[in-house]
Amino acid sequence: MELDRGACQVKLDGAPLSLTATEFRLLEFLMTRPSVVFSREQLLNAVWGRDRAITDRTVDVYILRLRQKVERDPAAPRLIHSVRGFGYSFEARAGEAPTRYEAAG
Repeated sequence: MELDRGACQVKLDGAPLSLTATEFRLLEFLMTRPSVVFSREQLLNAVWGRDRAITDRTVDVYILRLRQKVERDPAAPRLIHSVRGFGYSFEARAGEAPTRYEAAG
């Protein structure tokens, strides 16, 4: 997976992913801080900003959407991890990156 900040684009196996602006910002935030666990509140502040009228469960919805787009098996994620009781993290281990893109339905 490649993230191009200048073009605001993410490619998976060379093919561009169709991400919303918010999905891109969330994925960019996580990818540029690998292995760091962030709470929902931290992600909301970093991606949506402090002046927002949304709940922390919004993060869960966006994480689900991202997993559907970047994970080989969204039910068993290898890139975007849930850390029970804490939040989410991004970790790409050698040999575990997805090899194909499956569009979310």
